[in-house]
Amino acid sequence: MPWKTVTPMEEIIRFVSLARSDRFTHTDLCEQFGISRKTGYKYLERYALDGLKGLQPRSHRPHSSPRRTPDAIEALVLAERQLHRTWGPKKLRRVLEIKHGIEAPPACSTIAEMLRRSGLSARRHRRPGAYPSADHGLTEATQPNHVWTVDFKGWFILGDGRRCDPLTVSDLCTRFVIELKAQPNQQGKGTLASFRALAAEVGLPEIIRVDHGSPFASVGLGRLSALSIWWIEQGIEVEFTRPGKPQDNGAHERMHRDLKAEATRPPSANMAAQQRRFERWRHVFNHERPHEALGMRCPAQLYRPSARRLGEQDRPVVYPADFQVKVVSTSGFLAHEGHNYHLGEIFAGKRVGLRRGPDERTELYFANVHLGNLVFDPAERFRPTAYIAPPNRKSLATSTTS
Repeated sequence: MPWKTVTPMEEIIRFVSLARSDRFTHTDLCEQFGISRKTGYKYLERYALDGLKGLQPRSHRPHSSPRRTPDAIEALVLAERQLHRTWGPKKLRRVLEIKHGIEAPPACSTIAEMLRRSGLSARRHRRPGAYPSADHGLTEATQPNHVWTVDFKGWFILGDGRRCDPLTVSDLCTRFVIELKAQPNQQGKGTLASFRALAAEVGLPEIIRVDHGSPFASVGLGRLSALSIWWIEQGIEVEFTRPGKPQDNGAHERMHRDLKAEATRPPSANMAAQQRRFERWRHVFNHERPHEALGMRCPAQLYRPSARRLGEQDRPVVYPADFQVKVVSTSGFLAHEGHNYHLGEIFAGKRVGLRRGPDERTELYFANVHLGNLVFDPAERFRPTAYIAPPNRKSLATSTTS
């Protein structure tokens, strides 16, 4: 026969019954049940007031909590979280201050507990930085329109079966999303048209930072593409990140993560609907979303359009006086000292500069980009005797663009 399990409640009732029988002293009975005299008297007092009901377990929660967050504020926190699924306690606390005018909002830890209690977030362990911070020669933005970061967020299929490639342009200093355009592809011609319209509207930056993907870069000389050549002709320096190193454009990639979570899942029905959705998201990101890197200010509070305006025509590149300037043929060849060097069709009709380097080789430049060195080797058997050798190191001329 199995042993009978005795519950704590049954033990309390048995203690009270024996204590009221006057057959045992209070001290002996408490020792037998393994409780203190104070606890024993507590059970007897509760039984005398409420009978068996008074022996039921009671909550340890205080009768009043003067510092408890009002239900109305908690409702605001949960409502904002429902609107912005990726915003954490720091951003929600700032929204309570600037949007709802709450002078003393709850602490971030309190807001985090509200979200967990409501099932809107879960505690997770922060993993160590996957991408260690390091200086790899990239420009540090110091003012608006100093550095623009440009990329395509990963493509996805819309409800009507068409492909959508979002083109994103951000100001690195203020994190302001300047452009978010739903495009049908990543082809250079359409992207160039988008940048012409954008530059006419908000002006030009000093530097544009991109990765090595198309249409920003190519496998040709200097990794330049038709789009990056056009940027350079506008007086913009093109800065490439290292291949396979997304951390070089970390702020832009972080923005992409929020964009993907909040404005692409699920995709919209068609391109027009997706573009309207992008514009709503861009407005919230720029004007309502507090940014920790900006001291919890919004990007729109800091960004200003550029004073550098887009001219009506592409500007010719100007080289220093010691450069020999030549024009590339319409077929992409450069004639020099009786030999033809193939630069590629993207340089057709462009002005390039030649100068004699320290090693007596002829260096080839487009604006301030060292494309390579002109080499003529009549003994070469397996390639043309006149060719362009890539530069051994990154070299920037002292020339400027106008």
